Amino acid sequence: GLGVALVMLTSGSVASTLAVRQLGLAGSWVLVLAATAGAALVMALVLALAARVRDNVVLLIVGLMVASVTGAIVSLWQYFSAPEQIQEYLLWTFGALGGVTGPHLTVLATVVVAGLVLALASAKPLNALLLGENYARSLGLRVRRSRTLIILSTSLLAGSITAFCGPIGFVGIAVPHLTRALLGTADHRLLLPGACLLGAALVLGCDCLAQLPGSQITLPINVVTSLLGAPVVLWVVLRRPVRSTT
Repeated sequence: GLGVALVMLTSGSVASTLAVRQLGLAGSWVLVLAATAGAALVMALVLALAARVRDNVVLLIVGLMVASVTGAIVSLWQYFSAPEQIQEYLLWTFGALGGVTGPHLTVLATVVVAGLVLALASAKPLNALLLGENYARSLGLRVRRSRTLIILSTSLLAGSITAFCGPIGFVGIAVPHLTRALLGTADHRLLLPGACLLGAALVLGCDCLAQLPGSQITLPINVVTSLLGAPVVLWVVLRRPVRSTT
């Protein structure tokens, strides 16, 4: 379900951010609010679908269909856009860290810090939810409130970073698995800060590799993250034991 959630989160952020850009309301706070709202909408949809659909394959198909719908919305905006706007959008989708200016950084840092505080506050609820909702409720956890907190923190982080740096792929899928493998624990009090540090280091490393030392060419950061992230995802999938059908 994690891959579905990330695909839908990114697609929701992209669609809402592009819509705001095309409407001429491309202020820093407006972009963040739009991307966060789009991410929150699809995140809530992910949770609603996960509660109704127990089959991971069906959930994956539904998630891909939702991503297809948001992709159609993006294509519609592109169709009615000027060539300059399409070029700007395509450059944004490549992903880049260098386009974040001083005013952007102030807004981005404010929202990211708020999202991190909320994410760390949800560490204990996430640990309780690992054993199921019924067990979490027996411990006195307010599940609906915890879900709202998780949606808000995830949306703030995914939406703000996507708005300014573009939809950088595979980091959100690969880093949690790498963090869990390196730390050897399922405790979110360790996994959350560990994933933040490892994710930041990985993105900075990919950005350095994208500069192509000794060359004037700069690769899109999405190219580098995909080349590094795709093998990790394949490793995670292939290392799982195959269930016998007999």
